[in-house]
Amino acid sequence: MLHCFSTNRTARVMPKVLLMAIMTWSVTLRSQTFVKITDSTNPITTSEASTNGYVGASWIDFNNDGRLDLFANRLYLYRNDGSGAFTKIASGIGANQTQTIGSGNSWADYDNDGDLDCFYSGGTSRLYRNNGDGTFTPITTGEIGDSLATRGWACAWADYDHDGNVDLIITHPAGFVGQMPPTPNHLFHNDGPPNYTFTRVTAGEFVTALAPYTVATWSDYDNDGDIDLFIGSGPANGNFAPDYLYRNMLKETGAANFERITTAPIATDLVDGQVWNWIDYDNDGDLDAFLTNYGASQTTNGLANNLYRNDNGIFTRMTGAQVGSIVTTVDASLASVWGDFDNDGDLDVLVTQEQGRSRRYYRNNGDGTFTSAGTGDFVAGTNRHASATAGDYDNDGDLDIYVTGASATKALFRNDLTNGNSWINILCIGTASNRSAIGAKVRAKATIDGKAIWQLREISSQNTFNGQSMLNAHFGFGNATLIDSLKIEWPSGNVEVASNVPVNRFIIVTEGSGIPTGVKENSSPLPADFALSQSYPNPLQTSAFNSATTITYTLPKSTQVVLSVYNVLGQRLVTLVNRAQEAGSHTATWDGKDAKGEILPSGIYLYKIETDSFTQTKKLILAK
Repeated sequence: MLHCFSTNRTARVMPKVLLMAIMTWSVTLRSQTFVKITDSTNPITTSEASTNGYVGASWIDFNNDGRLDLFANRLYLYRNDGSGAFTKIASGIGANQTQTIGSGNSWADYDNDGDLDCFYSGGTSRLYRNNGDGTFTPITTGEIGDSLATRGWACAWADYDHDGNVDLIITHPAGFVGQMPPTPNHLFHNDGPPNYTFTRVTAGEFVTALAPYTVATWSDYDNDGDIDLFIGSGPANGNFAPDYLYRNMLKETGAANFERITTAPIATDLVDGQVWNWIDYDNDGDLDAFLTNYGASQTTNGLANNLYRNDNGIFTRMTGAQVGSIVTTVDASLASVWGDFDNDGDLDVLVTQEQGRSRRYYRNNGDGTFTSAGTGDFVAGTNRHASATAGDYDNDGDLDIYVTGASATKALFRNDLTNGNSWINILCIGTASNRSAIGAKVRAKATIDGKAIWQLREISSQNTFNGQSMLNAHFGFGNATLIDSLKIEWPSGNVEVASNVPVNRFIIVTEGSGIPTGVKENSSPLPADFALSQSYPNPLQTSAFNSATTITYTLPKSTQVVLSVYNVLGQRLVTLVNRAQEAGSHTATWDGKDAKGEILPSGIYLYKIETDSFTQTKKLILAK
């Protein structure tokens, strides 16, 4: 099964006065603008929020409609209805929770039936099976169904034994989950079809010992084809110790057993570890590590975070002279959220804090260093911001951010990128591998500023604090106009490669079916895919003679089409098309007027196409 559709983003030029007028609540970082959404009709910004515990957040597409939904603040699932609108769903996830401390979540398709399921961890924990109709069923049978015995802090899915089914780790921090007796971590093996039951794993250090385990992440850090385990262990009492890092010995021995990593410096540094994130920040093809440290207590003021550069398996702890303040600022850090937020071809990071500290945003300079960037609401706020999650919720090609918090401090930030940089967004679907493709590595090479650059992303179900960013692999490519090579290394060992892949596209790749490139042999004259192009001209100058902007779209089949224009609050202003149309290329024009025929004020507007199986939104600028 292959599906792809194109989108093109052009550089936008906006008068300075207009920019200042419409970007209220915005924070500009060079050519990048994060806009805090304050729409009173959006339940994400208005509904209640948990102020207790360390709640996580995740961008996920729970109903498979191609739009990212949000699970946040312990109980709330928000369905993305498009055009910036969300509906709060009474999913029941987390409703059994008796203590809110911890409150982690991790999403994957554990029963390989085509929709994402959720495990929720806390004072009591629960597995929720997605029924495929917008509802969830709590699993109450078997050892994994004992919500009290599986209590913990965080959770994460991964297929550690490569049988095509995701398994589950639940971390338990001794002394932190209420007054109940501590337990070791819980590791559950997914027994697969037909019943997809789970067996508790009882052998091994991290499932028998007690420690202040915090957040666990899975990553194939040594690139040997099996996924390894990294557990932060922050006691948060002023004492520092090495974290719990384990190498999966599946490839070496044929058995999925875990061996404690002891090599310096990653396994020997004294830390107050929270979350390990494995990312290729220097674009050299291997995974580097970033560890957030809490370090704040009655006896310590905090602790700087650690960045380890991987040089073919040899790790070096980076210093401030090498990379900047990303490793020198003393903070009480929790989450790190990595993504190419400016689409320039390298990974940036947002770090959340508590203990009266502000969030930190570090922009990757492309030369191995980082700049602490920005002032204002995006990086301000000294209340607890335990978690954050990144995903392209408005399908415009750049990564947006949600930050957890209390009612007044939680925030949804829309990324309004204006630099025209190219990008691609890839959803991987496993067949021989687990369906969610957890553990897959996606590599992309493009020529940026005249230099061929390889980038790497690894699909993860836990890569923030008690939550996850979207499962899609997102890349930015700067001024590149084509992806020279795109490579997917599936957990099963299968490898798929494509050349000359167009940029500015959302694509879905199903394992074994190849990577869609948009170049098809013996193609028919009909379009192969749905596509919505950038309007032209953009900006639309309503004061110009005979002014109108043309919107072009293609249909691979006959279908009902609705094409409308909205304002940035998601209010429909005018419908340009509402009828059944034949397959082929079509155009519509807009003259900058609303449904009453009145010229609209200058600003940013959205146009959206909706069919029975395709929805997409793009932006345009109206200037007088």
